[in-house]
Parts: sequence; structure tokens; C-alpha cells
Amino acid sequence: MTKFLLKCFFTTTVLFLGVLIGIQVASNSMVNMTGDQHYSTKNVVTTERSIQAQTVSFETESNNQLTSHDLEGKQAKLEKIETFNLFSQVGAKLSDGLNIVFSKLLSKITVTIGDILT
Repeated sequence: MTKFLLKCFFTTTVLFLGVLIGIQVASNSMVNMTGDQHYSTKNVVTTERSIQAQTVSFETESNNQLTSHDLEGKQAKLEKIETFNLFSQVGAKLSDGLNIVFSKLLSKITVTIGDILT
């Protein structure tokens, strides 16, 4: 029993340390990829001074209200930009195909089971 508990404790400790290291590596990768220190794990614990600065900046941003004209202009601009994402298109076609295949397969299985039971 003691060996089992030691093995479980060791395995749990190794997995927990792996998760912590993975989080740190992901954080460092986000900082390197974006160049923004906002994603850094150093900024997880905020001081009272930074919280006050955030509330001041939020108050100034909330005073600038957006109008519907601004939003309509941005929406029109986004609709004009037609981006093509190959992986998105392939994924959509693949999901549609799999949906059709599995729906036909399930319908045949249910018909067969219904025929057998009746």
C-alpha cells in the first residue's frame, strides 16, 4: 500500500510540475509572439497602483461613446475585406461531408435495428 501511495504521489507531482512548466512556456511564447507584456505571468498579480491606473484609463475610455455611424462604417469595411482561409474552407467541407456520412449511417443502423425488432 505504501509503494502504491508513493507511486501515485510521485506521478501526481511530476504531472503537476509538467503543467506548471507548460503554462510558463506558453506564457513566454505568447510574449515572444505578440511582443506584448500583457500576457506575461509576471503581470498576473497586480498591485494596487496598477489597479487604480486601470480604473482611471477605463473611466476615460468610457467617456468616449461610439455612435452607430462608427459601427456601421466598421462593419461595412469588414464586409468589403474578403479573406480566404484555405483551412477554414477545407474544414467546413470536411465537417459537412462527415455530417452527411454519419447521418446516413445512423439512419441505416436505426432502420436495420427497427426491422430486426419488428
